Amino acid sequence: MTEDNINMPPTLPPPSPFAADASAAGTGHILNLLLKSPTMVAEVIAFERKGLLANAASLLALGIACHAVFGFAVGLFAGWPVAWMDAVKASLVGVCSLLLCFPSLYVFACVAGSPLSIPQAVVLGCSCHAMVGLLLVGLAPVAWLFAVSTASVPFLVILVLLLWLVAISFAARFVGKLREQPLFQRQGGIRMWLWILILVTLQMTTCMRPMLAKPETGWWTAEKKFFLAHFSAAFKDQNRAEADR
Repeated sequence: MTEDNINMPPTLPPPSPFAADASAAGTGHILNLLLKSPTMVAEVIAFERKGLLANAASLLALGIACHAVFGFAVGLFAGWPVAWMDAVKASLVGVCSLLLCFPSLYVFACVAGSPLSIPQAVVLGCSCHAMVGLLLVGLAPVAWLFAVSTASVPFLVILVLLLWLVAISFAARFVGKLREQPLFQRQGGIRMWLWILILVTLQMTTCMRPMLAKPETGWWTAEKKFFLAHFSAAFKDQNRAEADR
């Protein structure tokens, strides 16, 4: 074995024909890969097939639509006007959090040993966003049932938080399954990025408040507030309302 061969970087395995055609397929095919064959998604990202950014756009649109459905289901807690408002706000929470976290995904992945290109980082982020959205759609009927059958704001806040954390955990599991591709074997930076995404999403939800009540004016509250203070206020307001009865 020559010295040149020793110093050569490891080459990626050849892509499977199934993954090679993924970029040319529609959103339905990409969705099927996302749910049933994450390793194929890893191949599509790793080999930067033609149409990579088009797939990213499809995944982003899918994630936005799924977040809207979940937001609508939760918003029915306060009636139809709030449900439509929450459909928009939930989508904005998801996509704005993702956009704010794109730079950290790229930097963290590269520093941790996964040298993603910018298009690869975009597709990975959109894939995680779509995965979270798909899980939220699957859990939307549960959220709807409790939204229309309970008057407890604290309970609904806890329920929605738990459902969202379940969705995030499946996104983390999806990232773990990408490890079969050499590009994604060092995942420390990506997993740390998921924690950043969680914190940003919680704060973004606070910025979009109120989401379980009809605002007095407009759609937004201008007051600055940390997300822990915002969530604890929901419990204090409920206790105060019960004490006044």
